[in-house]
Amino acid sequence: MTHETDRPPRRDWRENAKFAANIVNSLAIPLLTVAATIVGLYATNTLKEREIAIATRNNSQSLRNQREESETNLRSAMFRELVGPLLQSETEQVKAGANMDLPRAQRLALLAELLALNFHEHFELGPLLRYVDTLPGQTEEARARLRSTSRRVISRQLAPLLSTAVGQEGRSPSFLEISLNSDGTEAADKLLSCAVPGTADTASASLALNCSSTAQGTPLRIASPDGRDHLQVNIRAVSWAAQTVGIYSVLLGANGETQAHTPPIEFTLSPYSFPFSDNTLLPSGNRFGIYLTRIDDIPGVARVMRLSFVWFPRDFVPPRERPFDLDVHELTQDVAEPAQKDER
Repeated sequence: MTHETDRPPRRDWRENAKFAANIVNSLAIPLLTVAATIVGLYATNTLKEREIAIATRNNSQSLRNQREESETNLRSAMFRELVGPLLQSETEQVKAGANMDLPRAQRLALLAELLALNFHEHFELGPLLRYVDTLPGQTEEARARLRSTSRRVISRQLAPLLSTAVGQEGRSPSFLEISLNSDGTEAADKLLSCAVPGTADTASASLALNCSSTAQGTPLRIASPDGRDHLQVNIRAVSWAAQTVGIYSVLLGANGETQAHTPPIEFTLSPYSFPFSDNTLLPSGNRFGIYLTRIDDIPGVARVMRLSFVWFPRDFVPPRERPFDLDVHELTQDVAEPAQKDER
């Protein structure tokens, strides 16, 4: 049996509180020191990481600027070397001691090819290419090569537009392939008209038109993907020899009536009509273009000319029409976004 006198004496709550206070007091300074050290290390590391990120971004921007400056200088020198001979007469080239290994027309065709392949995004080269194509003494081989190069450029410029248009939803397709068909019995230099056969499905993404000097049928009607614009397109003055197509289009109302306040859209399509420079902006903000993408000519059998009708994306702005304030805004956004990430 345990006596009460053998039990340890119970502490009063005041003594317990005093004991706890003594412990906290003895550990407060070490704990505060550890906490301050951790906070200091964290702040130092965060500051260093931010400085490294800023330095990396500045170095990347500097390298990007140096690369762009080098590319600009290279392109400028290349452009001068290519344009110089194009602006000189044959007499001036002989006086300058130029190497006349090819006739002038063929040399200009080669230089025009290089210009089209390297500078098609920055300049409207259609007039120059048409001039070189029709130079006296131009060979069929050089002319065919020049037109083939132009189709390559058209394909390059259409690629980003079509990749954007594929994902868009609308009541009408953003891309329409138009095939101009002729039986090949008429002369290649004779101007033909084309019409939609009565059995054709005009809502399809591809259409075949019959072309002849006596073609009869209905004009081509095309609606924009958003349904805001309806075009009536007349295809006439088709020349297989020159590879040109006359386009006469009228903007229609919702019920198919002609709009008197909108003038007709008329132009001649050639192998040197490019998407970035040859397109039409409608009052609604929609933009469209027609381009020559393929030629198949078998005299006496069949002639086929493939056209691509494209509705441009709504946010597309041709490189030569891009406003300066848009560049400044995008540059500001590029600088502001990394700074916002650092602050977070």
